[in-house]
Amino acid sequence: MTGSGDISPVTPGPGGGYPSSTIESNLVGGFAGLIAIVVVATMFFTAEYRRGLIRITLAAGPRRGQVLAAKAVVAGLAAFVVGVVAAIVSIDLGDAKQRGEGLFVLPVSLLTQARVVAGLAAVLAVSAMLAVALGAMLRRSAIAITASIAVVVLPFLLSVIGVFPEGVSTWLLRVTPAAGFAIEQSIPHYSQVSEIGRAVDGVYPLPPWAGFAVLCAWAAAGLALAWIVLKRRDA
Repeated sequence: MTGSGDISPVTPGPGGGYPSSTIESNLVGGFAGLIAIVVVATMFFTAEYRRGLIRITLAAGPRRGQVLAAKAVVAGLAAFVVGVVAAIVSIDLGDAKQRGEGLFVLPVSLLTQARVVAGLAAVLAVSAMLAVALGAMLRRSAIAITASIAVVVLPFLLSVIGVFPEGVSTWLLRVTPAAGFAIEQSIPHYSQVSEIGRAVDGVYPLPPWAGFAVLCAWAAAGLALAWIVLKRRDA
């Protein structure tokens, strides 16, 4: 039995029938930040290839795997720090704004709030590491940036705006790096509530940590492939 109404749990969004919101609704700007971070991270390698500086870098550090790891770690740490600060500020200011507009912000535990904040930062960090890997493999900035956005950003965007049928969008959020956004979900999805269940409502097809694991798997595979490519070709 499914349904909606007074007997169902309070849920955010237009399907909930109640002027409520969640803490992660304040993190919409993180999507724009992800695009910027992916572009910058991709250029960790492509900028050196364009200027011919990669030869100097590899001469100074002939172990190419270490060079790749160092660039990925630096990009990831920088993205994580930026993400944590941005998430804390956005949630703090956003909650006050939403309450001032008469919205009820659904309460969560401190542990859940910490997971949402650190989760957004971790998504940015791991996405940055994946972008570094793509930059190392593809060399050219335009191609690498396009590929990074297509792999990391586009699946989530297409799922949210409803370009594809619900079934296709669900699978995009299961098997692509966009699955990592599930880490931001702060409230559980109840199967008996039929009026809400899409990413635009803050609900994802995978549990938070499972979705994040999919993103990590993509990043690990990308870095492994980038390491193989770097070892086998000339600078």
